[in-house]
Amino acid sequence: MYLIIGIVFLDLLTKYLICQKVKEGQKIEIVKKRYFLWHIKNKGAAYNSFEGHTKEIKVVSIIGITYCVFQLIKGKNKVGYAFLLGGAIGNFIERIKYGAVTDFLFWDFPCKTKNTLLKKLQNHKPIFNVADIFILLGALIITLQTIFQKEN
Repeated sequence: MYLIIGIVFLDLLTKYLICQKVKEGQKIEIVKKRYFLWHIKNKGAAYNSFEGHTKEIKVVSIIGITYCVFQLIKGKNKVGYAFLLGGAIGNFIERIKYGAVTDFLFWDFPCKTKNTLLKKLQNHKPIFNVADIFILLGALIITLQTIFQKEN
């Protein structure tokens, strides 16, 4: 429980600080041409997809949060589901309060390839937040644990 509260607190604190210190749309270089703080408001889901479908995004979020709670109650992969739940709650609070989620972490990775798909992805680099990191880590932990449990 403390882990979930800590993740939500860290996420909301970092979003608050970004909103106070970085103007919306402003991009600040942290590491030369690679890592940036870039304050944007995401009114959709990942990559601003499903913008304009706020109700649907909220419903899916509630379903996901509920599922994570049930998995934690069952005692399944507590760290993975706590990470997912903390991240989901952090983003959900902001989505309910402001109608959008603050994203601010941007990694500009080079893409020197002839692969057409990878070149298209190059133009859609993610801007994310602390909640997104925990959601990704939680999903990765759950996936790896599921794979290794099935092997044993």
